[in-house]
Amino acid sequence: MTESSRAFCARCDHEVDVEHRHSRRLRRLLKGYLLIPLLSLPAFPVLASDYVFCIPAMMLYMLGIGPVLVIVRDPPLCCECGALISGEGRAAVHAISQ
Repeated sequence: MTESSRAFCARCDHEVDVEHRHSRRLRRLLKGYLLIPLLSLPAFPVLASDYVFCIPAMMLYMLGIGPVLVIVRDPPLCCECGALISGEGRAAVHAISQ
């Protein structure tokens, strides 16, 4: 678990440090996985004409997108009690700090 920051934990009832299960570097790298269709868009006419390549490649991409979305959307955890921190807790601390 890495990347500590601050957020409000409803279970602890105060501002705590939060962690993510996966590193920031891994989550940023996997966000690039979601851009693969945009990068292959210029080659679409060639890929669409070659069904021997296009259909298996699309199937592999769709199989991989589930685990990628799980890691990218993984919510932060409270360092003290291990509870999931909701978006409201992060927004509350951000509003207080401004």
